[in-house]
Amino acid sequence: MWVLIWAALLLSLTERTTCNKQPQTPPPTTASPWTITFSPAEITAEKGLCAVISCTFSHAENFNPTAAIWFKCPENGKCDQDENVIIHSETPSKAQEGYKQRVSLLETDLTKKNCSVIINNIRKNDAGEYQFGLLSAYTYSKKVKITVRALTQKPSVLTPPLTEGEPATLTCTAPGICSGTPPNITWTWRGTGDNITELRDNTTIQKREDLTSVTTSHFSTLTFTPPQLSTTT
Repeated sequence: MWVLIWAALLLSLTERTTCNKQPQTPPPTTASPWTITFSPAEITAEKGLCAVISCTFSHAENFNPTAAIWFKCPENGKCDQDENVIIHSETPSKAQEGYKQRVSLLETDLTKKNCSVIINNIRKNDAGEYQFGLLSAYTYSKKVKITVRALTQKPSVLTPPLTEGEPATLTCTAPGICSGTPPNITWTWRGTGDNITELRDNTTIQKREDLTSVTTSHFSTLTFTPPQLSTTT
């Protein structure tokens, strides 16, 4: 009898202790030192022009990055594989053949923690996701996406007021603001009697780069003197 009473008391005390026990607050999580930020995370580029991936990254304090690597993710499988490398800052030969000479970092000094990259002469198969990593250390899980659409931008021509007998300069600016293969700009002059004259190889390049963007303008100028109209008396 006493044994049953003693067991009942113990059970009652255990239940009361359990009910009064406050839930423990989980310890605060430590933020990872390995972060990456894309601005923006989705990019739309036009075929034949370029795409600039603007990004910054951070890493553990005791780590010294030696090389930056960008990967083009396949539709299936892991991104960070040798066959997916599009640029390798330490060993350029590791890049896929189709991306060599088309991809470059905007900042090669990794201590500045800038991973921005430019892809020139955009092709349809450049569409997809891309991932950034540091050699022998870490591949960042976040990805950036590039969408490629048909070229819609057109050249623009600046025409000043024309005066008989006064030199005038026409300026044709090609679409796009990126480096890469310079466009072929051809001036065509249709004279009297349907005679056609073409002027080529007169393209000038203006380039400006900073740590987050790059702009390159290709333009051509044509200077001529409008003839004076003959008058009859």
